[in-house]
Amino acid sequence: MASRSPAILNLHKRVEAISGIGSILTRMIPVGVLVLYFIHLQACVLFYFGKVTGFMTWDAQFSHWQLFEGGISASSEAERYIWMLSQSVGNMFQTTFKPETLPEQILTMIFIIIGAFMYAVLVGLISSAAISYDASGRLYRQKIDQLTEYLSWKNVDAETRKKLLGYYEFKYKGKYFEETGIFKDMNESLRRQLASLNCKQLIEKVPFLKRECLDGRDGLYLGKIATALVPIYFVTGDSIIEQGEQATDMFFILTGRVNVLVNDHAVTTISDGGFFGEVALIANIPRTASVKAATNCYCYSLSAKDFYAIIVEFPDVRVRIDKIYEERMAKVRMEQAARLFMGGEKLSGSLRASPTPSVRRTFNE
Repeated sequence: MASRSPAILNLHKRVEAISGIGSILTRMIPVGVLVLYFIHLQACVLFYFGKVTGFMTWDAQFSHWQLFEGGISASSEAERYIWMLSQSVGNMFQTTFKPETLPEQILTMIFIIIGAFMYAVLVGLISSAAISYDASGRLYRQKIDQLTEYLSWKNVDAETRKKLLGYYEFKYKGKYFEETGIFKDMNESLRRQLASLNCKQLIEKVPFLKRECLDGRDGLYLGKIATALVPIYFVTGDSIIEQGEQATDMFFILTGRVNVLVNDHAVTTISDGGFFGEVALIANIPRTASVKAATNCYCYSLSAKDFYAIIVEFPDVRVRIDKIYEERMAKVRMEQAARLFMGGEKLSGSLRASPTPSVRRTFNE
């Protein structure tokens, strides 16, 4: 009945919400209450059997009552109860009550055995609480110790060592979680739901990734895109993409700031909530700029392969990507024509009529 009480259920939820040790406390508290009840019961039963036998030898046996004027018979109920409680507590850890009569001896042995068992359970729960407290923090410290030992073994220079340790500190922030493993244990629906909560605003900032068809599949599309995002971390000075390399991923910045460079000259800065490298999802062309981390950055990456595997199920998005591709290619042709014109070269008819050699990403790529 108690377990169904709204007050107890509410208390249980509040205790369980305590960071680090809440779940173990919800197991320790009932055992602790049971131990207190057992001590109370033991005190009452021992006192009852002592009273039945007329407290034989109690005044002579226990120094407490030798010093008490009138002995145990003259004491109040409160004094007797508190004294018996102290004896019962002693039976949980060591034998302080000295039984004389046969019933007292039998009861004392039973109480000591039960008390030892309950004490072992309580100690086990306390040990579990100590181990469970800040488990992720303990794993992080083990990870850092392992990394430090490895770097020393490899004789890594101080600057690189500082950068690597800074990377781990930024990535885990004192807590070590296997995010990939956590997501892997969830079903597809939960993965999409959790991923959408983390990445929805980032995705919606990219115009060609938005889908608002109101056909009941917008949430499914968003969830699939969010699930395909891979968390990735960079520390200050890291080169994220290089100008001229083949584009395979685009990036979303959750926190941090990056510098965009063209021919080693900074042209712009992108910060929290921004994105870059989106051309990788549209056309299979080399990077047109380099991007370097100006601060520690927490990003998500989306590969072209995963993106096209998703939009196969969404023809409307695929049509939009085709249109953007054609617009981008027209812009590329205009830029090429301008460069040729500025260089004094005559434009050929084929350049006006035919597109740049196909660099379009295919859906089965």
